[in-house]
Amino acid sequence: MLPMSVPSHCSLLTGAAGQLRDYLAGVAVQSPVVPVLHNADVAAYSDGDKIKDALVRQLYSPVRWVETVLKFGKQGITHNVECAPGKVLAGLNKRIDVNQQASAINDGAALTLALTTFA
Repeated sequence: MLPMSVPSHCSLLTGAAGQLRDYLAGVAVQSPVVPVLHNADVAAYSDGDKIKDALVRQLYSPVRWVETVLKFGKQGITHNVECAPGKVLAGLNKRIDVNQQASAINDGAALTLALTTFA
């Protein structure tokens, strides 16, 4: 057993995924200005219906994080930033692709540093 607060990314969230699908039916989604790579299928979409579908599938699909980070590298991405309370993904990213610089933004000081570093 893994200590976790929600059953993310597994079949236990299929019911919630249906509710999310119903909710998103009434939401207008525009094409993103920058590609958004969905970690359920390691693909980017510009069509609103495909984006909604990917968001729903991310609730119950396994996270394909290693493939996602490797695709970042193939697309020429050299820096990635984790915006979350911890720094788990930044640590994983450093081990997945040493050519990508990974950092975590988890407080105001880290945000200020990132804004001045990546600006």
